[in-house]
Amino acid sequence: MLRVLMPLMAATMLGACATGYHDASNPILGYAGGYWDAPGPGQLLKVGFSANGFSKKEQVGTYLLYRCAEVAESHGKNYFAMYANLPSAILDKRSTERTVGTLGGKPSAYVYILPRDEDGADVMSAKVILERKKQAESGGPAS
Repeated sequence: MLRVLMPLMAATMLGACATGYHDASNPILGYAGGYWDAPGPGQLLKVGFSANGFSKKEQVGTYLLYRCAEVAESHGKNYFAMYANLPSAILDKRSTERTVGTLGGKPSAYVYILPRDEDGADVMSAKVILERKKQAESGGPAS
């Protein structure tokens, strides 16, 4: 009986926590949310983060930004332009804000990004953002 109850109790305890920074396709943690990305039209990439109801919108926005920087870097680019939605991307209306909404009481957000080699107006530095992530993970300032 204890063999059945222990995994059930562990799963319940894990489910009651805010969503951490992990891949949404993770078979163990993905049920609670996580990051994802997919090809968008042309050179755009769609990046998102969804969380469980225990997560704060601000944290979801931060995690979304971390993932955008990782995706840009994985494409060999040091910078990226971020767009709130596809019409904004078509009009090249860049954004530095992450709007986090709720779906079924759970915070989630997505953006389109265009990885770039060079800095420019309203372009974000993947290196700077990933340095913030590293500091946050080590307990340092994450502003």
